[in-house]
Amino acid sequence: MIQRLKTPNLDKKPSSLRYYQEGPPTSIELDLWRLTVSGKVESTLHLSYEEILKLPQIEESRRMVCVCNWSIRRTWKGILLSTVMEMAGVSDLEKYYLKQTSIGTKEKGVYQSTIPLGDAISRRSMLIHTVDGEPLPMEQGYPLRLFDFGLYGYKSVKGLRSLEVTDRFESGEWEQRAGYNKDGTIRPKKYWIVDLKQWQFVKKPGEFRDF
Repeated sequence: MIQRLKTPNLDKKPSSLRYYQEGPPTSIELDLWRLTVSGKVESTLHLSYEEILKLPQIEESRRMVCVCNWSIRRTWKGILLSTVMEMAGVSDLEKYYLKQTSIGTKEKGVYQSTIPLGDAISRRSMLIHTVDGEPLPMEQGYPLRLFDFGLYGYKSVKGLRSLEVTDRFESGEWEQRAGYNKDGTIRPKKYWIVDLKQWQFVKKPGEFRDF
């Protein structure tokens, strides 16, 4: 079991709140919230928060990376995306994509992002509800966030409402608004490592595993 430690220098992490739809929900009725899994599935799912907590849980120390060139390692807990895809009866993962949609607000609408499903499964992507032993704060994506740690954070929707298995690879909000790469794979370059308080040059694309 991973020992839970307070993330070093967490107070130095840039706020991602302004990147979350520029206005996340101020409250969420957790008893009414459901994660819907639909599209090219055998069975449409409507999972409550309690049902998600009863599924096989994993807890891993992994590094998230922001497209604005900083990264932080934290301890994340949740379920594997593959668990939910198996429950929904999804086959031929490599030919499909996964469209994520946030809970959103009336004022700002919803945030959407599409990622290659096969790649996400191969990278052990997680549906996360807890970070460093505490429920996700609103800024980090309460009550649930999908995280593919091989992609920049803008590809992983916070405040998740639905997952749609689709055969279309669509551009999301930040690809359209800021011209970010639709692929979203983390690129080799120099990044500020918040928890280590140092710059590191990453030589390989994808998830950071060396530090």
